Amino acid sequence: MSDKQLKFLIDECVGLPTITLLRKLGYMVITAEEAELNGKLDSEIIKWAIKEKYVLITEDIEFGNILLYPPESHHGIILLRFRHSLEYKIHNVLLKILEELSIDDFDKTLIVVDADKYRIRRT
Repeated sequence: MSDKQLKFLIDECVGLPTITLLRKLGYMVITAEEAELNGKLDSEIIKWAIKEKYVLITEDIEFGNILLYPPESHHGIILLRFRHSLEYKIHNVLLKILEELSIDDFDKTLIVVDADKYRIRRT
């Protein structure tokens, strides 16, 4: 990513607590609604994220399909494998990712976040 500032596009399926958490931490966050992407096809959402150089945060497992969304084609996707009773655990893993990874680590990367771990897929 050329901007050297981590920016997140939050898919419409992601809940307000995640948006609030990232904004409180000072990250640049835009929601799908704010970007006028509500109800748009996944292909349109990722196209916007690529054009604007945003990392997409989503719960939509379709975005975890590296055949449809190969890591080399985007600026990063974080797939949250949410079970809402475990939201605080998912947020703890998300915070760990933000602490451990550099900005460049997100580019061309799929990160799958579960309640107790994360996995990184690159090409």
